[in-house]
Amino acid sequence: MELRLLGRDCSDRENFEAINNEAFPSSEIMSYDEIFDFADRTDTDVLGIYDDDKFVGFIVLLKNAECGYVYYLAIDSRARSKGYGGSAIRKLMEDYSHLQIILDFEIIDESAENLEQRIRRKNFYLRNGFHETGRFTLLNGYRFEVVCNKQELRADAFMELIRVIHQYRPEFPDVLI
Repeated sequence: MELRLLGRDCSDRENFEAINNEAFPSSEIMSYDEIFDFADRTDTDVLGIYDDDKFVGFIVLLKNAECGYVYYLAIDSRARSKGYGGSAIRKLMEDYSHLQIILDFEIIDESAENLEQRIRRKNFYLRNGFHETGRFTLLNGYRFEVVCNKQELRADAFMELIRVIHQYRPEFPDVLI
């Protein structure tokens, strides 16, 4: 398994778009072109997740000098539960070892229809080197739990990244609670 830096003209565009459209709710999704426009204007790496030459997913990582925010992580639904997500996270932490890696996900809400999925997702990240920070981001009125690797969350550096996202996606408030 390897991570490859992708450009807008990557040969796996069709697979990328299919995974992107399947993996995220419409309220959170950015199109392929929007992702690469965002990457062109910010310090963002778009990484393909490959098993040999087979495209199985992607990561969008927004960076600054101290941290990297996993803005998107998606694995092809046909390749889930086969270890690709964990391998990709470990490889990301290795390749970007100079950065604290941060991501967020839907909070555990007992009344949520996808409660089991939320619990599995959180446990997945905790098993793969992340720890709870006690902090949250907001999107469309919903709270997302923030986790990170390494030591205590570098909140000021993370806020810089949140502000960058807010400039391009105003629905993503520039707050960290």
